[in-house]
Amino acid sequence: MGTPQGVGSDFCEVSDGLIKQPANTWSDLGFVTAGLVMAWLMWRGAFAENKNAFTQTTFTPIFFSSLVVLLGPCSMAMHATLTHIGGAFDLLSMFLISAFLMAYAVQRFFDWKPLYFTAVFVFVIVASEWAGSGNYRHYFHLISGRTAFALFISVAGIFELLNFFVRKLQHEIKWIVYSQVSFWLALVFWNLGKTNSGYCDPHLLLQGHAAWHLLDALSLFFLFRFYVSEKCLGGNGRRSSSVPGAIQSNKPKHLTGPITPASSQCARRGFPARSGRR
Repeated sequence: MGTPQGVGSDFCEVSDGLIKQPANTWSDLGFVTAGLVMAWLMWRGAFAENKNAFTQTTFTPIFFSSLVVLLGPCSMAMHATLTHIGGAFDLLSMFLISAFLMAYAVQRFFDWKPLYFTAVFVFVIVASEWAGSGNYRHYFHLISGRTAFALFISVAGIFELLNFFVRKLQHEIKWIVYSQVSFWLALVFWNLGKTNSGYCDPHLLLQGHAAWHLLDALSLFFLFRFYVSEKCLGGNGRRSSSVPGAIQSNKPKHLTGPITPASSQCARRGFPARSGRR
């Protein structure tokens, strides 16, 4: 990827070896581990009793777990080389995660078809890459790739709240609490791991940014557990007179039409349904 160009040098660690930031690099294996564990649990059918897009389709769990795995090597590319190319891979992997969180939350709120999931997903990536390019900064000085990442994560969080309070989607709430606690603790270590922090020791084996990686991987695993705990149908559903066999929720009609039974609604129109445990 070329000679080191200082990308990522704002994180404390320094090494003269082939891998420029060893702890920050190897800690990215946490993402790979988290993603593979997600895929393994789904392959075993561990959450088959819950009816949602993760448990009833093949696309959603494979796609999300693959994105989590991808975070590892993409972040490694930056921390191992400190090059611009490595930094671009690192940011792209972050944008892929924020795009999924945004698109998945919005799709479930509006009960959209997969085409709209794809549209939102692509839009978030393009907008984030534009924000990270820096070509606009003579107009907007406060926007960056990291700002776009934080913005779309926040909007996704708002839609998850709407899914809970408006759409009445049921989850095991403890998992999103664990995910949030892990993330905010990770953010503390992210700041402690900065080069200009008072806790920076560039040759120390234990680095704050490495802890950021590991806690973020844990946060994503807890988010996965939150997703798979979703139950599409609430306890206040009633039969719809307009669609045979359908369930009509008590949410406002302008949000969506009748909810079909869990076996079809949760499969998300157009995504291939799971054929059961292999």
